[in-house]
Amino acid sequence: MLLSKEVIIELHLTGYKIKRYIATKLRQHNIPLTPEQFMLIDLLWNQGEMTQQQLANLLQKDKNSVTTLVDAIEHKGLVVRKQNSNDRRSNTIVLTDKALDIKFDAKQKGISILDHILEGISEDELHSFLHTLRKLDKNMADITTETD
Repeated sequence: MLLSKEVIIELHLTGYKIKRYIATKLRQHNIPLTPEQFMLIDLLWNQGEMTQQQLANLLQKDKNSVTTLVDAIEHKGLVVRKQNSNDRRSNTIVLTDKALDIKFDAKQKGISILDHILEGISEDELHSFLHTLRKLDKNMADITTETD
């Protein structure tokens, strides 16, 4: 098999396995979030309230996907939408007290899950891998997420 094809297939399969593994572990730890929901709420925990567009940009997702994620975590009582007084078409996503109550435990368990996935990989290897991933991302910079 061509090396380039093998690398891309392995990246795709590994990404899928990581998402599935994290989802399973979050459920086992009684964290009521999917991996994507966890990434979104973690951004809010780290950076505070944001508009849906800011979240879409940071997550590199289209607005419809972010709306679906926000709907789901809003239904779980973890965020609320606050209408922007300057632009009624824009909503700011704000954490609820319930989200703040689970923050420490959820973040600790999330870190533990990621540490397990990366177990046995040196810091130098991780830096090198991250560097390679960023090169891949740069090579695809001319493609927008709208064409997915």
